[in-house]
Amino acid sequence: MLCIVFILGSHTAFAAVADTAQNPLNIFDQIGRTPQKDRIVLATDLYKNKFRLRKATAAVAMASLDRLDSIAHSLHDTPLECAVFEMRADYYSVNNGFNQRSVAYYQKAIDLTKANNLLFETGLYLHKMGQFYGTFKHNAEACRYYLRSDEIFNHIGYDKIPDISMYLSQQADFYYSLGDYEIAKTNLETALRYMSGYQQNRLNIINTIGLIYRNYGQYGPALNYFTQDLKLATAVKDTVWIGIIKGNIGSVYFLQKQYQKALPYIEADYHTSIKYGEISNGTIALLRLVKINIDTKNFETAGQQLTVAEGYLDESKNDVLSLLASFYDLKSQLYEQRGLAAASIIYRKKYEQDKDSLTKRDNIASVERVKLQYEIDKHNAQVNQLKADAKIKSVQIKAGTVVLCMLAVISLLVYYNQRQKNKKDKELLVAEKRVVDEELKNAASALNNFTENLKQKNILIENFKKEIERLHTQSANNADISNLEALLEAHLMTDESWNTFKKLFSKVYPGFFINLSNKFPQLSTADTRILALAKLGLNNAEMANMLGVTVDAVQKAKQRMRKKAGTDVVSDTEFDFSAN
Repeated sequence: MLCIVFILGSHTAFAAVADTAQNPLNIFDQIGRTPQKDRIVLATDLYKNKFRLRKATAAVAMASLDRLDSIAHSLHDTPLECAVFEMRADYYSVNNGFNQRSVAYYQKAIDLTKANNLLFETGLYLHKMGQFYGTFKHNAEACRYYLRSDEIFNHIGYDKIPDISMYLSQQADFYYSLGDYEIAKTNLETALRYMSGYQQNRLNIINTIGLIYRNYGQYGPALNYFTQDLKLATAVKDTVWIGIIKGNIGSVYFLQKQYQKALPYIEADYHTSIKYGEISNGTIALLRLVKINIDTKNFETAGQQLTVAEGYLDESKNDVLSLLASFYDLKSQLYEQRGLAAASIIYRKKYEQDKDSLTKRDNIASVERVKLQYEIDKHNAQVNQLKADAKIKSVQIKAGTVVLCMLAVISLLVYYNQRQKNKKDKELLVAEKRVVDEELKNAASALNNFTENLKQKNILIENFKKEIERLHTQSANNADISNLEALLEAHLMTDESWNTFKKLFSKVYPGFFINLSNKFPQLSTADTRILALAKLGLNNAEMANMLGVTVDAVQKAKQRMRKKAGTDVVSDTEFDFSAN
């Protein structure tokens, strides 16, 4: 894959803050006066560009980063603390290559984000750990971290992740370098969907998708992507990318052996690459020109170009083994075409040796792909298991929710039914009370009427007694006297009238006779009659008339009750026996 490194200038807001010779412990002091959203960008710029701490001694670099860490603590800025861990890891990576200190610092950043529930930052530093492993060809470990990172980004939602297209593109570069084009293409296509407006990385993404189709031998789609990319590069006047893309278009025509179409594109690619120091890419373009000249019998030009290419091989940094194999193959073809068999055989053997090395390397890459696929399958199995567990838990939660809802409904129904029952019971009690109150009112009224009748009878009895005394005094007819005495007897309280009276009295004064009997069992029926009449407020004369006895008999009966029951009778029954 073709890679271009762009060095971005510092943001104007962060420019010219201090002299490089100043105390390294003070270079980050301005971070405390910077808004939180800008702190990591500024700190990274100071570390990498302004003061180039990557090139400082370990003691100076770590002391400066200790100061930055202290500032982050004082600001309670956890993301900045994580960035300090990343800078420490970066320092040892740049100066020591692959090392366990860098691994430990990246892991501390991951642990800190997890401890503070910073989900995005957790995904970010998992991604950076993957980049670190991938840079030093620890591919299986890199794959594991990339997969975990992508799972978190996907969970958050790609549309909510700043620069998600860059992270997906970086993962795609990793998979592309190992020949896993399908995963790389998927990541790149996803990156394009989430890329807003023009970004320089868009040129690289579209170009790489085109390269993937070219590697598949699908030249039509490859040309479509390269053409689209060339229009974009031309629109933004990016001459470097214009040269690269033209070279890739030429490579498609070259692979199709359409040399006349390929030639201008490959020549442009060659000159642009050499001009901008892309020696490896320029060498590839030059070797393609050699092949065209050999096939078109321009042997002298081909030989001159091979001489130039041989000089570039020592300067090439990327895929030198592949370039050497191509160089020896073309050298062998050229000598063979010129009839120099011995020289051709020498270079053919060199080609075969390098080809064997390439085969071994490709076999190793194949093994790496198998390892990666194993990691991917294992990761997917874990994710599927987690999803299955989550689904089971969800079903359990839903079932529990349904049961709780049913219990709640049942409880509401029971509560409603109980409330209705209580309401009905209350209404029934109110109705019963109303009936009882009505009955009590009627009973009281009846008792009042009964008592009034007694008083009326007492008046009548008094009249009868007076008339009988008058007739006795005048020696009147005995028959008349007998009739008056019979009438007198008829108005006295008989047992039958007493029972009627007692029923009415008990309704108005419930429990009167029972309480009286329980407390004073020695009282007679006559005594209880006197007490009941006294309760109604009748005097001794009225009671005597009703009972058919003398007033004296009533008074004596009261005296007997005091002796039977004691003086407490008066207070307990609230009767005044002294009334006449």
